[in-house]
Amino acid sequence: MDPRDQDEALVAAQLDRYDRELRRYRKLRSRIEADFAKRLEAAGYKYFHVSARVKSRESFERKVRRAPDREVQDILGVRVVANFEGDLPGMEQIVREALIVDDDSWVDKSELLPIDAFGYRSVQFVGRIPEAGNETVMTGSIRAVGGSGTGSSGGSGAGGAASPGADEASDAPQIEVQLRTALSDTWSELEHDFRYKSARQLPREVDRLFALSAALLEQADDNLDQIRRQVDDRESGPTRGDGGGERGYIGRFIQYDGDARTLDQILTATLDLPFGVVTGSGRELRSVVRAAGWMQYDALVDGFAEYSELGRRLAIACASTTNDILLTDAEPLRPPRSFRGIGVYWTALAAALVAGAEIRESRVPDGRIAEYRTVATYLYEHPDVSALDVRRRYQAVAAPPGSADGSFADLGDLG
Repeated sequence: MDPRDQDEALVAAQLDRYDRELRRYRKLRSRIEADFAKRLEAAGYKYFHVSARVKSRESFERKVRRAPDREVQDILGVRVVANFEGDLPGMEQIVREALIVDDDSWVDKSELLPIDAFGYRSVQFVGRIPEAGNETVMTGSIRAVGGSGTGSSGGSGAGGAASPGADEASDAPQIEVQLRTALSDTWSELEHDFRYKSARQLPREVDRLFALSAALLEQADDNLDQIRRQVDDRESGPTRGDGGGERGYIGRFIQYDGDARTLDQILTATLDLPFGVVTGSGRELRSVVRAAGWMQYDALVDGFAEYSELGRRLAIACASTTNDILLTDAEPLRPPRSFRGIGVYWTALAAALVAGAEIRESRVPDGRIAEYRTVATYLYEHPDVSALDVRRRYQAVAAPPGSADGSFADLGDLG
């Protein structure tokens, strides 16, 4: 068959699927909006808005024609817009409880921006809506697809309820979820309309103005989080600036703290890795910083000062240099790469492990965490032992990259 005829056949099949499922997606739209809003309100969130839309047939066809052999995953899209950036991580976990989430689809668009750039900020992922018969079940917590989920307890996602069978998951309606702040939502809507609906390429000065506006709005999001925190904490007195929620104070520490930047450089050179953007690094960073209990800027500063040497040694002993450095098991085929904040990641991980804390909301399997905990404890108790020597011993007994929970063995005594 001629390639163009083959593409047309694929387009026709996709349009047929759209026509068959359109009525079901339209019925789900309002139900999804109401369910997400109810869950968020029950969790105590007040400043947010949920909206859902069904992609038009014209828009669907345009997207299909760009890649006829690729399934369109956003026929039904839901946008959760928060007034405060600091609310987004918790709101994401609440929303995930309604879905069977494909963790491989998760992306934080802000992490794709260069360090000196400002632009589109949004967390996005794809999930499926569990069904029972012909009635959509919009309650209960569902385990994430792929086994790893978002938590490290039993490999399940938020809530930890049993996962439906593979056939049920594959047949369930699919949905794309976007989470962003109200200011970021306004910027992205206008930028999309002006840029992609313009008949001509926008002049460079307009690009600069969009970037400047994105920078100002990002700072405004940080300011709003800081204002709320100071108002809420006024009874206990002021604290040093850690606005912007977790993402804000962690990001500022990584970018501006001299010791953090130095440790990034040391680990990048020691492990002999290229430096770049690692998708999902922000999420993993937040999970270990939370586990370490460093919930404010001051705590992060103090904790990093106390545990950075242990973090350096743990990274040398455990970090993969042949597979993805963070998601050695979830993304084993992804090439290893260092990233901004690698030092904070291994430092917070080390602190959490020796304190016996659970590492939640991470895609690292429980078994791998248990290995890291054994190594971290040994290094903590033997500060004079060479981390390179421990690395050789660890690699001799560690589970291979790409392992899933159930395939990990107890390392025993590394000594």
